[in-house]
Amino acid sequence: MSSPQYMPPQHPVQYQPAPGEPFGSGPGSAPKPSRTAGAIGVIVAVALVVVVVAGAVAYPMVTRVSGEPTAAAPANARSAPLKVEGVPSVATGYGLRVAPPSAHDIDNRVVVTVFEDLQCPACKQFEIMFGDALTTLRANPDVIVEYRMISFLDGASTNRYSSRATNASACVAEATATGGDWSTWLRYHAMLYDQQPAEGGAGHDDAKLASLALDAGSTDVQGCITANTYADWVSAGTRDALTDVQATPTVQINGHAVDLTAPSDLLSAVEQAIR
Repeated sequence: MSSPQYMPPQHPVQYQPAPGEPFGSGPGSAPKPSRTAGAIGVIVAVALVVVVVAGAVAYPMVTRVSGEPTAAAPANARSAPLKVEGVPSVATGYGLRVAPPSAHDIDNRVVVTVFEDLQCPACKQFEIMFGDALTTLRANPDVIVEYRMISFLDGASTNRYSSRATNASACVAEATATGGDWSTWLRYHAMLYDQQPAEGGAGHDDAKLASLALDAGSTDVQGCITANTYADWVSAGTRDALTDVQATPTVQINGHAVDLTAPSDLLSAVEQAIR
């Protein structure tokens, strides 16, 4: 019996707003609610996606990449100094890097970067299928799992849920992970997917996001969520990601997108990169 598989990313990016313009506000930018998220389990391909636009329709086309190991990217490097206000102190650039303590030189760790949008149903299904593999990688002292939470799906809700949830995620990270313990943030991350609102309606309000944070074990972050403290960082991080990523979810190993058909493929690709 073959292993269950997962279909390609459901949310190709069709529109990149100008700096300062809210995501989901531009012409044709509001993605239609996904009608195929329930069918995920057919084909998996978390990959570099080429978006072909014909009229108003975007067709994701998966491009395979070489499975050969790549040189490790510096684990503590930033692509460029951040010129935005309100950057979480626990962030590395625009990413949240979850890694165990290690005696190894941090610059030699393999970096697995996961690009996700908290409003994206395909990202929820990716977490369901690949969650155990990511847990295994997070426990590996040779690996850093970096979460790049981007927010291009504000148009899929009536209250800009995507960017607000990403800000709430950053609030929890800042409140709980400054000592290097990401367990509370990981619980919150999982809860936001477990209780992901449907596309096309209102996402959770600020009070609900704050209540879920308390349920995950965080201190009170209501003020941070209500003030949208990390809005500039969220917006800038999304613009930065969209120069390289055309759909969510996308997985990169040391900066190179990989094509996956099962969790074992992710683990094998990382092992190759470690060697």
